[in-house]
Amino acid sequence: MRYWCQKIIARWLQPKYNFSYVVDLPNNIKNRNIYIVGEKEYPWLIAFNCPCGCKNIVQLNLLKEADPCWTFKINKNGKINIFPSVWRTRGCKRHFVVRKSKIIWIGGYKG
Repeated sequence: MRYWCQKIIARWLQPKYNFSYVVDLPNNIKNRNIYIVGEKEYPWLIAFNCPCGCKNIVQLNLLKEADPCWTFKINKNGKINIFPSVWRTRGCKRHFVVRKSKIIWIGGYKG
């Protein structure tokens, strides 16, 4: 029971990510900020600093014609969800999801 409570508290205290729509990806990517690149009606990329701290930039394609492809939704509370999960194949090789503007690690990584 104690482990379960610690896990819930850790997730609740985890910092949330902000998101912003931009026409072009900025040169300086801010930590804990997700950039949705393109026109608001036609975004083509999501980019953010890797949440593990490795300083790599994660870039996720939003174009359905290309593979792999991700999607995102902004919920009624203004929180971003990205689908499917992000599994880095180079660098840190971390696996995570973005739900309700927070990072949820898959495979036990704590960040």
